[in-house]
Amino acid sequence: MGNKLEKLRKIKDRMRDELFIFKHAHLVKAMIESTEDDLVNKEECDEHSISIAFRPTGGFGDYIISSKLLDELLELVPCHILVFCENVTFGHAVYDGRKNTSVLPINTFYSQMWKYDLALTVEHFVHIERMNANKIARISPAFMDKLNKLERSYKTYYPEIQQQWFREAMHFKRCEYKGINRWTELRHEGVFKIENQKTWIPLREEFYQRFVELGLENKRYITLNRGADSMGRSKMQTKVWPLEHYNHFVTLFREKYPDIAIIQVGASGNTKIEGVDQIIFGESLEVTKWILKNSMLHVDCEGGLVHLATQFDTKCAVIFGPTPKHFYEYPQNINIVYEGCNNCMGTYPDWAFDCFKGLAEPECMYKVTAEIVMDKIEGFLDAQLS
Repeated sequence: MGNKLEKLRKIKDRMRDELFIFKHAHLVKAMIESTEDDLVNKEECDEHSISIAFRPTGGFGDYIISSKLLDELLELVPCHILVFCENVTFGHAVYDGRKNTSVLPINTFYSQMWKYDLALTVEHFVHIERMNANKIARISPAFMDKLNKLERSYKTYYPEIQQQWFREAMHFKRCEYKGINRWTELRHEGVFKIENQKTWIPLREEFYQRFVELGLENKRYITLNRGADSMGRSKMQTKVWPLEHYNHFVTLFREKYPDIAIIQVGASGNTKIEGVDQIIFGESLEVTKWILKNSMLHVDCEGGLVHLATQFDTKCAVIFGPTPKHFYEYPQNINIVYEGCNNCMGTYPDWAFDCFKGLAEPECMYKVTAEIVMDKIEGFLDAQLS
């Protein structure tokens, strides 16, 4: 009888355990991930090093820009940085190859930030989410002074506006007056250096073979991209140059430069541009790096591939619309804007997808014709060919 009761008790205990796991599977998953993170934390960090949780926000281009701040942190203080990314693929493409740096998925950033000596969120501003002031001050008083200065800078640097879109619009206006761009805004009124618009991006040799297989080695070509982050929407962002303009551009380019191939790159779901020589959709970012690095010229709207190509010293022709040219441009690129209407970013909540004037064909993009773009790029290409 005693054995039967013992068996029944074990069965009931097992059922309770299984029911708990079923109901709280997300907690169990978090515990496992926490253990994995803790292993990284304990292996890499000690009492003479600061553990930093670093959360970049935004799209691919924002990740690239945030890496400039990450590199400065690595130089400022003995540390190990764990980069928590919403898009881990983007994270590896940008942050891999750096000393004392690991890329992790975003899901445990807030629940586990208590383990780290410093937790930062990086957008247009650098937010301190958590700080072990005693340890940081002991290891590096100078770095602690910077963090204190960063906290104080919010009083003058951060617009106290609840709506993100409106807050950013006011911030961009302030930056225009002071000559601050998307990179140098992270200085936070002199807290950090952020000396230029150049950062280190890993370029992995093992992906060059795929570049060769695509038939691009020793070929003269330009690249086109027509796409941008959909932000979960089914429609294209306003900042993307119209398809008919791309189609006409290809016709004009072919007439002027018949010996230069036209390669369209982008995500697998992008709309194809008529008349291009080769469409390369859906390749990894590692392969795309090689394609952009060897391109004579990249034509695009303001976006992630422009930031990537520019880091590899590839000239870009960038058509600006709602995004502010003064803030996002690289001086070495060919930056094109319709002066009659542009830079409405942040003027109202849906600025990224709908024209503020209510136009079905926003002037900022439709008024920049294929002829205008050709006229802007001819001088550069002619010099390259001479």
